[in-house]
Amino acid sequence: MLVGAALLVVGRWAASRYANGWTSNSVLDYVKSTGGGQMVKPYGLTLTEPWSKITPSKELEYHDCFGDFQCARLDVPMDWNNTEPGNLRVGLALIKLPARVPVTDHRYGGLLWVQIGGPGSSGIDFTIKHGKTYQMIVDSGIDPSIDDIDIHNSPKYYDILGMDPRGVNNTTPRYSCFPTASLRDIWSLQSNAQGMIGSSDNAFDNLFERMKALSEGCSKRFASGENAEDRLGFHMNTSPVVADMVEVLERHGQWREKKAVADIGQSSESYATAVKERTKWQKGEEKLLYWGLSYGTVLGANFATMQPHRIERAVIDGVADAEDFARGEWLTNLQDTDKIVAKFCEYCDEAGPEKCALYTEGGVQAISNKFEDTVNSLYKNPIGVPAAGSMAPDLITYSDMMETIGQALYAPIQVFPNLAKLLNDLSNRNGTSFAIAKQASQRVSTPSKECLDAPPYAPGCRTPGPETQPAIACTDANFSTYGMSKADYKAYADELRRQSRWLGDLWAGIRMKCVGYDVKAKWRVPGPFTGQTAKPMLILGTYFDPVTPLRNAHAMASRWPGSVVLASDSEGHCMISSPNLCMARYIRKYFQTGEMPPGGTVCEANERPFIGVTKAPEKGEEALLEQLKSDARSFLG
Repeated sequence: MLVGAALLVVGRWAASRYANGWTSNSVLDYVKSTGGGQMVKPYGLTLTEPWSKITPSKELEYHDCFGDFQCARLDVPMDWNNTEPGNLRVGLALIKLPARVPVTDHRYGGLLWVQIGGPGSSGIDFTIKHGKTYQMIVDSGIDPSIDDIDIHNSPKYYDILGMDPRGVNNTTPRYSCFPTASLRDIWSLQSNAQGMIGSSDNAFDNLFERMKALSEGCSKRFASGENAEDRLGFHMNTSPVVADMVEVLERHGQWREKKAVADIGQSSESYATAVKERTKWQKGEEKLLYWGLSYGTVLGANFATMQPHRIERAVIDGVADAEDFARGEWLTNLQDTDKIVAKFCEYCDEAGPEKCALYTEGGVQAISNKFEDTVNSLYKNPIGVPAAGSMAPDLITYSDMMETIGQALYAPIQVFPNLAKLLNDLSNRNGTSFAIAKQASQRVSTPSKECLDAPPYAPGCRTPGPETQPAIACTDANFSTYGMSKADYKAYADELRRQSRWLGDLWAGIRMKCVGYDVKAKWRVPGPFTGQTAKPMLILGTYFDPVTPLRNAHAMASRWPGSVVLASDSEGHCMISSPNLCMARYIRKYFQTGEMPPGGTVCEANERPFIGVTKAPEKGEEALLEQLKSDARSFLG
């Protein structure tokens, strides 16, 4: 996601969500639930399984992991422009959902790279949870057991690949600004207690100084070079990640060729020759099949600028303005945000009291008034919740509510019903359900004995944290915020608040993390992000996206000749937030044949928040609709 939703909150340093390992708890729970509980022992034993058992290699070596998946760690240079001996290395963590046909099959479509946003979100986690859905969308609807003999017009079936970019989650070395994970947790709890920008008269001043102190400490540490691994801070921006992607593509081509030769076996000479020709490693020319979401669209735009000849298929989904991102301004995100709150009230009124707990007689305006009044009441009158059973005492604040609303805007189908219940309870000064939900999402670090005894910043004990996001975003922005005065930053925050009542204050916390960040990327492509790709790109957007408005999709299409915008008449962030079979059909056709939808196409969503399914699937699409509905309800973990 673009910054906020992946961390559950925007503008605060959330408590660690990685208490049991480098793969998030929600994903571990998902693996266990889909595996009949059989995953508990293999993936709950140690902090770094399965990654600690895989040695980074310069060729792709896949190992079975997480049920149906395969994991690999690829050894790449930390500095792509340093050819001197002793250049530090990065171990890229990769995960693949294998295609439903072998590489020797003429229907093998290739490796589809699905990259989630952040920046700083885990592509590993996302692929484990949603990879099968993306495979279901792009694969042919024909069962692969039905062999099609027309090799020139055959259905295609794809591998799905996810990656943790450098500095993120399972990729090593890990990036950390805290001596221990426990100290990060303490910092997070302090920040949570302080509240977001706009939550009190002194919240802005306190957060400005906290974020300045944190970012100054990070950058001074990396500049000191105390640990060699900390040089990573100069190489975490987007340009080196593009080079990483190119290396992965080339190594996949190498793996594909070797795998095909190994699997041919005792086949006829003509068959073996055809397979070898089809699977041959195209050295220096391997193509990209890509689906990038949110910040993944910035990565996609950078790749298309730097490697336009490699674009074979690219879906750009939930478009962040790459030019604005490179300037570090974050001013082109919130133009449609507040319209989603208006849609909440409309859908609630249409659904009625049986489906929307905040329903109020008097129509949309009455619901809107209750929504606004409930939130505003918390500004001066937070709700204390006494301990009960296993629930600890808690305090429900204005910041808590605003962050929950921000989360809901990303995934209306998933979160709107719960948001309505929480708001209705709070309107009656009952914070119990909110406290239960709040405490269920809060997990703290549980370091091993070795890490408890380890020195500060020990490489083997570094846990992934939200500081990876500014490490990427600040260096991509090239000092645009460093040294900004408090007065100038307040004026900037005021502008964001004018753009959005509901997300402006939270959004203002993002750039604040760069105020003291004195780290300059060693290699940075500044733009412009435009050009002519080998094949045109398909650009997706929803009518009302909280952080990547549809206008960004049209702006991007104008910079890349031949690209087409495909819109969904829905609310939420990226296609995954709302089931849409019409979009899925067009995307499948694009990956199967290269055919683009007509310009100006708008797809009707199949489900609306509160209301449910409003457009039935066509025959044969029932299973895909159920999969899309499931993903929309697990979008945020």
